[in-house]
Amino acid sequence: MKFEGKLYQIGVVVRDLDAGMKHYQTLLGLGPFRRLDTHYTGRYRGTVQEIANRNAFARWGDLYLEMVEPGRGQSSASEWLAARGEGIFHIGYATTNLEQRPGGAQVCFETIDNLTESGQPAIVHLDTLAELGYFVELADAGLAERLARWIDGDASLDE
Repeated sequence: MKFEGKLYQIGVVVRDLDAGMKHYQTLLGLGPFRRLDTHYTGRYRGTVQEIANRNAFARWGDLYLEMVEPGRGQSSASEWLAARGEGIFHIGYATTNLEQRPGGAQVCFETIDNLTESGQPAIVHLDTLAELGYFVELADAGLAERLARWIDGDASLDE
């Protein structure tokens, strides 16, 4: 599978965000972490629902770590945590082609109220578990760039 875009993120799911941040800081020297609680409408495996998570972000070399503690609603993160426990559950590509489906991969998650200027979901998860062993996230390149600047402390999320 070849994805258009730039690999920019590793997504990790944890049961307890505070313990996860401490663990990754101690074990890998990651940090400082930027915290963001999310609440949005998404479509997961065909069901539209409210999703809320506790998140933390940090630079990890040339990439970024997104740590997710699932809260309300079903999502890729909550599915992974229930079935497989804590760990890496997705890799993220910043891309301008959110409609790409290499190898015929199907969408299992998409945002509904976080859209691009053209009205597409700004974040899409492809169900690549059978082929790759993790989900692939496609994130709008502009959104990924704003998030990276915020994580690095160079801007607010609104800029």
